[in-house]
Amino acid sequence: MRQFVQDVRYAWRGFLRSPLFASIAVASIALGVGANTAIFALVDEVIVRLLPVKDPGELVLFNGAKFHYGSNSGGNMLSFPMYEDFRDDFVDREGAPAAPRVSQAVPNAAPTPKIFSGLFARRPIAMNVGIDGQTERANGDIVSGTYFSTLGVGAALGRVIAPDDDRVKGAEPIAVLGYDYWRTRFGADPNVVGRSILVNNTRLIVVGVAARGFLGLDIASATNLFVPITMKAQMTPDWDDMENRRSRWANVFGRLKAGVTREQALAAVQPYFHGLLEQEVQMAPFSDTTAYTREQFVKGQVDLLPASQGRSVLRRQLTQPLYLLFGVVAGVLLIACANVASLLIARAVSRQKEIAVRLALGAGRARIVRQLLVESLTLALLGGLVGLVVASWTTRTLLGFLPTLEPSTAISGAIDYRVMAFNLALSVLTGIGFGLVPAFRATSPDLAPTLKDQVGSVVGGGVGVRKALVVAQVAISVVLLIGAGLFIRTLRNLRVLDLGIEPTSVVAFNVSPAISGYTPAQTPTLYKSMVDRLRAEPGVQGVALASIGLLEGGEWDSSVSIEGYQAKPGENMNPYCNSVTPGYFRTMGTPVLRGREFEDRDSVPLGTTDPKAPYDGRGNGYSHVVVNESFAKHYFGDRDPIGRHIGFGGNPGTPTPIEIVGVVKDSKYMNVRDDIPRTIFLPLFEELEPHGVVAYVKASSAPDSVFGAVRATMRAIDPNVPLYNLRTLEQQVDRSLFVERFIATLSTAFGVLATLLAVVGLYGVMSYMVARRTREIGVRMALGARAGDVVWLVMREVLGLVTAGVAVGLVAALALSRLIGSSLFGIGANDPTTVAGAAVLLALIGLLAGYAPARRATRVNPTRALRYE
Repeated sequence: MRQFVQDVRYAWRGFLRSPLFASIAVASIALGVGANTAIFALVDEVIVRLLPVKDPGELVLFNGAKFHYGSNSGGNMLSFPMYEDFRDDFVDREGAPAAPRVSQAVPNAAPTPKIFSGLFARRPIAMNVGIDGQTERANGDIVSGTYFSTLGVGAALGRVIAPDDDRVKGAEPIAVLGYDYWRTRFGADPNVVGRSILVNNTRLIVVGVAARGFLGLDIASATNLFVPITMKAQMTPDWDDMENRRSRWANVFGRLKAGVTREQALAAVQPYFHGLLEQEVQMAPFSDTTAYTREQFVKGQVDLLPASQGRSVLRRQLTQPLYLLFGVVAGVLLIACANVASLLIARAVSRQKEIAVRLALGAGRARIVRQLLVESLTLALLGGLVGLVVASWTTRTLLGFLPTLEPSTAISGAIDYRVMAFNLALSVLTGIGFGLVPAFRATSPDLAPTLKDQVGSVVGGGVGVRKALVVAQVAISVVLLIGAGLFIRTLRNLRVLDLGIEPTSVVAFNVSPAISGYTPAQTPTLYKSMVDRLRAEPGVQGVALASIGLLEGGEWDSSVSIEGYQAKPGENMNPYCNSVTPGYFRTMGTPVLRGREFEDRDSVPLGTTDPKAPYDGRGNGYSHVVVNESFAKHYFGDRDPIGRHIGFGGNPGTPTPIEIVGVVKDSKYMNVRDDIPRTIFLPLFEELEPHGVVAYVKASSAPDSVFGAVRATMRAIDPNVPLYNLRTLEQQVDRSLFVERFIATLSTAFGVLATLLAVVGLYGVMSYMVARRTREIGVRMALGARAGDVVWLVMREVLGLVTAGVAVGLVAALALSRLIGSSLFGIGANDPTTVAGAAVLLALIGLLAGYAPARRATRVNPTRALRYE
């Protein structure tokens, strides 16, 4: 231990004597290790880390059949009645018989084994929370009473929602606060239990605070409030569906009993699920369906997905980009290590006599190698320490690329003990990696010539190794620059796509009147007032509302029948839908190609209560519809669709009374990458059960100039209906492309960093080689060599190193091209323009880096050079 302390002290003295060397080495390591630490922090939090619950590996998520007959609210959804069936028949609840029981949901079914120790349902919803007279947006989950007990999450204060809170629908107006929400919004008030808060216009009593560290099941949004699922009618007043088997809206999670595998559980659940479908297909809603529909429905299969990390769409979106970026920063670290190794080799040359003397006096080679490794590790640990600062700054930058629609996110990018452990381990491995070879080479000198002060005696000064390191640096830089170029062009290709809309100068925001107490009869009046008041504001050119926001990932599709069109068995007759107000297409810049867009006459008179037929599955009836080009071409070909009719529902004999009054240009729907779907637009003011909407305001100048007017107008209309997600439509387009921007920006930044480090390495090697060949250059100049000859002498070596590095890099890029193919758009992974551009750019930069030492060589004084050594 005493020798180790001596080695550290000796290393520090050496660094103080060579501050430039130490600074460059530490900075190189800090950049490489810091970049890797930052990406690891996100990889760990987004991809690797499990839920902070009891035995997360036992959790599974039910994934319903792909084919469904009815409404579906997204992936991994089941109807609430189906959740109750699984809970009652498969959960080993306290007090229940240990032996399998015969299912009550599926008559004549085989006994069901108790394979789950718990099962719960949940649904994330947005909540308007009123506290002390102020209303704010919060992330909420409506959860079954078994939610916390199944997860094994307790309360930090008070109690959590319990199974007894599931007894009677609407009878438990209570809420549990998320720990972080309690701390930030309520100041960690210990008297919060028993306090009354207004949530979605319903008075709830806070009964507890969830355990610290538990943020819910989705990393994209930290859950602020938990409310019993039996309060769904109050929390989502514009739709209930608690008893509707045709409506899939709940995530269902289960905890496997000890000793039960996922495969065993699935083998038990699958026939039961099939029995449920066979029972459901006998129900009234299927009476008019085709034989094909019934056959496909009963073929549906359920799956049990691993759920140790909860459920998150954002995780799926970020997994591949983060792994790609991990590969990029690994390349940056390799280049940084090569730079430091090159510096150490050069430093070893300057210390060759010192090392030779120590060896001659009897010092063991292992002792000197250990001392040199301690120096390397000290540099690496210093670099790693500075790298933590780099990582902290980088993670904050990375989080800025994530969508910012949620009030709060569970992704913090915090530098916690796991990240620091990774940083330490990486620093140690880096120190050993770049220090081992220089240490062994430095302790293998030819003692006699070295002790006689003959330069270059230490195994050729390590020039060959340093050249190899430069070739590797250039090769890695080529790969990273090609990748950056491909991602930049992918982003550009997506940005210049014709979206079918004109996002310039358009402002968007959302409102949800129902959760502020508005009834279906009152909501149309509010919407008409919004349109009229906003349209009258100075600087506003157009205003329109839509039930589905474009490029936000939302989806509304519905089965339709079309007049005069016979659907083929299995044909997709589910176009995407949107309901919009008059002026929508003008406001969005979408041309009307035939017929007309909606007008004020396309509305139900205010106060009407008798519903019209047919229904769209959401409680509304319509008389008119506008379709997009893709819909018109697919179903009508060259025939004029104006005046033809459609109807909701795919059963034979479905009425088709809804008249097509217009055809509009195709436009994107869910996101920029998607193919344009067949889409129908319905008049929002014909809806009798209107939902929350997104409002679009077209400004005559810069869009942010109307932000204040929008806020003021909405406050004047009704301060109890808060607007949220105020943004420009161009920002929405950027949010739709956040993954592509994330990859393109960071791969470019890290690619440039890698190139700069490689250039520094090339410059250092060439400077060292020029210094080493000073006597040779002096002789050549004394014999009449011209400056150009000397420059070419040096540049020839530069050209060889750069060419070798580029060639190796091109081969490596070709081999790795398959890894990034799925992330590209409108360009191939081996695009010749991008590949050639990256290779030429790096070659030019490399040659410029080598030119400075070459020019310096021409200024060698021949007389002084001949006296060199």
